Amino acid sequence: MQVVSDSNYKCTLSRESLEKAKRELNEDPDTRLIEVKTLRTRLEKVPGLKARTDINFLLPFLRARKFDQERAFQLVKNYYEVRRESPEIFDDLKPSRVQHVIDDGIIEVLKERDNQGCRVLVVRPGKWDPDRYSVQEMPRSTYLLMAKLVEEEETQVHGVHIINDLSGITLKQVSHIGPTAARQYVHIMQDVIPLRLKRYDYVNEPSFFDVLFTIFKQFMKEKLVKRIYLNGSKFDKLHESMNPDFLPTDLGGQQKPYANKEWIQDFMSSDLQFTEDNKYGFVSMTLNTEKQDSRNIDAGIQGLGGTFKKLEL
Repeated sequence: MQVVSDSNYKCTLSRESLEKAKRELNEDPDTRLIEVKTLRTRLEKVPGLKARTDINFLLPFLRARKFDQERAFQLVKNYYEVRRESPEIFDDLKPSRVQHVIDDGIIEVLKERDNQGCRVLVVRPGKWDPDRYSVQEMPRSTYLLMAKLVEEEETQVHGVHIINDLSGITLKQVSHIGPTAARQYVHIMQDVIPLRLKRYDYVNEPSFFDVLFTIFKQFMKEKLVKRIYLNGSKFDKLHESMNPDFLPTDLGGQQKPYANKEWIQDFMSSDLQFTEDNKYGFVSMTLNTEKQDSRNIDAGIQGLGGTFKKLEL
């Protein structure tokens, strides 16, 4: 995401998207810069935090939280706190580190948007080989792609639609997904990335889907759960949300899978950009009691995770 000064910022939203931003996100072009400056001032006062404070970075956080200053402020803090607390995911974070995930076809960004204007990601965890790389590669790669999508102002307003294709997933793979990994993934998706997660489709769910979904659902907010659709092997509901002409053939569409090569090439060429972003974050700050309590709770949850980690394969 390019760093620009407030005076050089140019809104790229279409007229329709700007109207949607006003209607749904409480965005006012006349006070937009004031809102950014207010958030910037608050962040500059956080002890130990070296945050990016340019308008291109802060505006997505305001939009993601409907220009509620308190919620946007907390979202930025979450963004940097999770980087400090999960080094196994965020250390040396850049696209070249997830090249193998992209090459394996686990995540795809479609060329076209859905009927609501959302960017569409297709995730295929059944293609993941746990003998080759760890489950942490899933939240790492998803985060990186989503962080790249944040650059698109249209996506900031309309949000993201995720299609999780579970064809080919096995109990062996599920056995590697404990509560810790599930919590990290859900936390990143709903509490860290400054994008609106508008719809989440599961397709081709296996017979043991309830086991898999239980691991993740315990960490989901009710708002996210209500946006989940279970499709099985029928894509009628999915096609109601997106023109099948724009979907890949394995989802009942007309496009070849992994057709959006231009976007992936742009993503894979942005190592330098992410390396620069990695220079920001918490330098030093004692975790407050609330955060420590959260970690203690997580430890307890991990203790409950043995049931899932010891599945008979």
